[in-house]
Amino acid sequence: MTFLAPYWLFAASGILIPVAIHLWNKRQGKRVKVGSLRWLEPSASKRWSSIKLNDVWLLLLRCLILILLAVALAQPVWVHQPKVQGQKVVYVGPELLYSSARASIQPTLDSLLQRGYTLHSYTSDFEKIPQEAWEQLKSRTQDSTLSNQSNYWSLLPALADKYKKPQDSVWLFTSDQQTFFAGARPEAIPENIRWIPVATTTTADWLQAAVQTSPDSLLLLIGQSTREDVSYSRYRIKASTQSINLSENQSLKLRLKGDSLLASTGNTSSQVKIQAEPLQVAVLASKSQQAEVKYLRAALQAISSYTSQPINLKPDITNADWLFWLQEEELPTSIKQAVSRGQNVWVQQRAKSSGLKASMATAAGNEVLVRQVSTGSSAADATAIWTTQAIDALLSAQQIGSGRLYTFRSGFGPAWSELGESGQLPGLLLPLLFPQAEAARYDMRALDEQQLMPTATATLMKAATPEAEHAPLLKWVVLAAFMLFLIERFIAGRRSKV
Repeated sequence: MTFLAPYWLFAASGILIPVAIHLWNKRQGKRVKVGSLRWLEPSASKRWSSIKLNDVWLLLLRCLILILLAVALAQPVWVHQPKVQGQKVVYVGPELLYSSARASIQPTLDSLLQRGYTLHSYTSDFEKIPQEAWEQLKSRTQDSTLSNQSNYWSLLPALADKYKKPQDSVWLFTSDQQTFFAGARPEAIPENIRWIPVATTTTADWLQAAVQTSPDSLLLLIGQSTREDVSYSRYRIKASTQSINLSENQSLKLRLKGDSLLASTGNTSSQVKIQAEPLQVAVLASKSQQAEVKYLRAALQAISSYTSQPINLKPDITNADWLFWLQEEELPTSIKQAVSRGQNVWVQQRAKSSGLKASMATAAGNEVLVRQVSTGSSAADATAIWTTQAIDALLSAQQIGSGRLYTFRSGFGPAWSELGESGQLPGLLLPLLFPQAEAARYDMRALDEQQLMPTATATLMKAATPEAEHAPLLKWVVLAAFMLFLIERFIAGRRSKV
């Protein structure tokens, strides 16, 4: 409450008047008639010897009336400042909602829902999950086969755009598996979003490649991914084999489908084309990059030996399945056209070093030192294949027609990295030479929280404060004073009759 004319509050000092009147006017005693005064002794008046307040409640009423009149003259106004209300929401990735991983966050979710938060699925439509649906989810005992292809980094800007007020409170729970993260990591996360990565232990088995070693024999390359690494196992089978036993009492069912092989295990399936012809690879390198060629040749020979797939290294770029372009010159137009027709081209130009030193994690979970990274950037529509621990793309792939254009920003030799001498290069190149179209969704490796989370926190701008509401109280103060005046007159009238 405030006053438009506060100086009138000094008028409240008028309460001294009724106080003085009450002190001056001593109440008269009753007159008692007696037969004779001869026996009464004279005494001095005690009018001033003892000052006492009489009719205290009547005095308080009169003082309060004067105070209310002074307040009315000061024009009281009730000021109400509306509070800006924020939204309280919690988002959960489907891979957590519909799996046993939900158990680790379920108590936290229940607590948030009891505090007034609403539950949503962290998908492109940000679907709200009613309380009834949440209760049904909590009672599930089996994991769902729901396929989630969301890219959580790309969803973050849209989520931040929905909740721009500092008063908004957003909790975000997602898996830390890198299959849900692709492209560029957001630089910053709004301060009102609390992102909590949840560790999951999902594993996956899939068919990476099938090589025909003889008319009735196949060599299968089976991939297995855990949160720590990706590994490959070889299985030599007959072409008529319908299933093979994997680790942990799992079986992989096989079925020939034309020139392809279909494999399924549990709730997942994969399909690859059977490699019946040698892989044709061409390497064109300038003199300055001849040292790189020996590491590349060694890696290709190791892959050929491991998979029993012949790899022919010839300078013929016309019929090559793969072309490694280790030249300083730009890629010719004719080769770019060959990419659109299905050729895969690796571009490794010896550009100026950016001076960046980093490390990258391999499929086996090991770290390899990268001493130099060349300047330049990948195409806007390119996908990062190899990244440093700081999520800088070392190898990116751009789909052009039926083929892919790979851009490598470092090197294999010791001057650029430890890739060539670490023994990790064959394992990194193998899934590129024998691609699995859906390999990304089988990758269950976990990202470190420092790699997953944006490095900065974005401060939100405070919304404009709404204007305060003013409600005049003059009529209510006057009404209260009038009611007290009536009460005072009633009490005073009854006192005068006594």
